[in-house]
Amino acid sequence: MLTPFCSIIILNYNGEQFIKKTLESVLALDYPSADFEIIIIDNASTDKSRNVINSLIRESVNPLTTFIPLNNNLGFSGGNNVGIKKAKGKYILLLNNDCVVDKNWLSELVSVAENNEKIFAVNSKIYLGNTNKIQNAGIRIFPNGYAQDIGAVPNNKIQDYEVDKGQYDKEKEIDAACGAAVLYRTSILDKIGFLDESFFLYYEDVEISERAKKHGYQIIYAPKAVVHHLHAASAEEWSPFFIYHSEKGRLLHMAYHFPFIIFFKEYIKFFVKSILRLGFGIKHPKRFMQQLQYMRASLFFLFHLPILLIKRIIR
Repeated sequence: MLTPFCSIIILNYNGEQFIKKTLESVLALDYPSADFEIIIIDNASTDKSRNVINSLIRESVNPLTTFIPLNNNLGFSGGNNVGIKKAKGKYILLLNNDCVVDKNWLSELVSVAENNEKIFAVNSKIYLGNTNKIQNAGIRIFPNGYAQDIGAVPNNKIQDYEVDKGQYDKEKEIDAACGAAVLYRTSILDKIGFLDESFFLYYEDVEISERAKKHGYQIIYAPKAVVHHLHAASAEEWSPFFIYHSEKGRLLHMAYHFPFIIFFKEYIKFFVKSILRLGFGIKHPKRFMQQLQYMRASLFFLFHLPILLIKRIIR
């Protein structure tokens, strides 16, 4: 059987400690080496990532490897879009720099995508590191705009993940595909547009899935395409950075795709809570920077709403 040419994009930011294992796993894929290219984008890392990547490329058995170092950090959307524009594959694979893939990962994703030309994205089965806990089996979207990894469960108010007992072993359609390890059909990307660079980090994968579904395309979960992911290696969960971009991303996603009245009500509620959170931060200085991020996200929409409404109309 002919194997379609694929482009695997690995976006790196300060991945000195784990990019080697990621690239080695990609080079060990059972997919014909002549039928996929590897495009590594470095988002202006400040560690020794570039030295590690250059060394790996010199030793690589796959000559179809391109390294593009960027002078500025363009975020998840901007950095991956640089790679997407260079890609030549029928399918484009986005892979985080802290992921290790099984040898049949690419073959399984392509096998699912080849079943139906209406499939836009195929989601991997993602484990949390080397555990048997499922970090992501697709994404579910809630009425308040929040998105959650399928497999995520609360444990004493801290996010944990389900132990794999075979509960996610069936291929199925899902709300959105996780950008940590996903296949996109290039021809559909060309029709609906690339990742929205209004999202620096978080929810860009949710937004593009929603956009594709509005055009009649499908998002599918492929349980046999296995990845091991060191979750949140580049951005610590609940850091000020994480809070700002995740909350901003959620509201952006709602602004573009939810009924406007629902977005407006959610934004007003969020704005009021942001004021209360700011007061809490003033009373508890150690938490101030965290609480400030909610107000920053609120003000972003206050100043950018006209532009966002225009983008909503043309989507």
